[in-house]
Amino acid sequence: MKLTIEQTNELKTYLKDKTYSPFHRRLQVILFRAEGLSYKEITNLIGYSKYTIWSLQGKYELEGISALVKETRGGRNRQYLTHQEEEAFLKEQLTASLNGEFLTINSLYEAYQKRVGHPTTKEGFYALLKRHGWRKVTPRPEHPKKADANIILASKNKIFIQENKKALQE
Repeated sequence: MKLTIEQTNELKTYLKDKTYSPFHRRLQVILFRAEGLSYKEITNLIGYSKYTIWSLQGKYELEGISALVKETRGGRNRQYLTHQEEEAFLKEQLTASLNGEFLTINSLYEAYQKRVGHPTTKEGFYALLKRHGWRKVTPRPEHPKKADANIILASKNKIFIQENKKALQE
């Protein structure tokens, strides 16, 4: 790999700059390849595989130094809609509910699947709602472990009976 003097100086200035420290190994790969080191020597020095070195070299030749100093990991790579499209979808649904229509999770979920164009998981849909600050507003009608009416009445009677016994003993 042959580099011009300007390219070499640019790489060296990037290596001296503290803001590019997460990318120093990538920059060193290109400098070492320009100096004529083999893939095996660079692998021993830096710890990248020869395929990574080969890939970085190709990116540098195509895009220049900008390909080496950008973060390529992370992000929402498996999204059905962009964040703005999700906001627009939820605004549409909200305006429909303000016009008097009932807004339920099932109706929202079906509308979302129509928008996306294929079936999706409810888990992903709930994540979308959470991402945009939507939450369930209606409370439960009663506690799931609430005792039935007969048990409640029996427990009240026990208390009433015990109070009568105390009154008789005095």
